[in-house]
Amino acid sequence: MMNKHNSKIRNSANDLYNIYTSREKLHEYKNGFKLTEGIYDIAVYEDCFSLIDLILEQQCGPKLEIQIWELIRREENAFNLTCSNVRNEILYEKNNLRIDFYFDYLQIFKIGKLLCLPIEKDIY
Repeated sequence: MMNKHNSKIRNSANDLYNIYTSREKLHEYKNGFKLTEGIYDIAVYEDCFSLIDLILEQQCGPKLEIQIWELIRREENAFNLTCSNVRNEILYEKNNLRIDFYFDYLQIFKIGKLLCLPIEKDIY
C-alpha cells in the first residue's frame, strides 16, 4: 500500500530522456517492432529490455490504435503497468509488477510497430 510519503512521483524517466526532438535512427527489435532512439537508450541505460518485451507481448485493442503505456512505482520495487488508448480507456493493467527500475514513472507510446517516448510521438 502506498503511503503519503510515496504518493508523489519523484522522478520521471520521461523528464530525463526528453532530449529527442528530431528524427533519429530507428532500432530494429523483435517481431518487426522498431524502437526510437529514446526508447532504445532507456532500455540500454536503465536495463529494462524485459519491460519492453512485456509491453510487446501484450495484444491490447486494435493493431493500429495508439497505446499509451505507463509504469508507475507503488512500492520499493513494485510497479503498476497500464495501457490505455487516446480516449483514456484502460486496455491492460498489471499491478504489483516486480522489477528493478530507478525511476518512479515512465510513459511509452506504442504506435503500430513503433515504440517511442511522448516527446518523439509526432516525429515519426
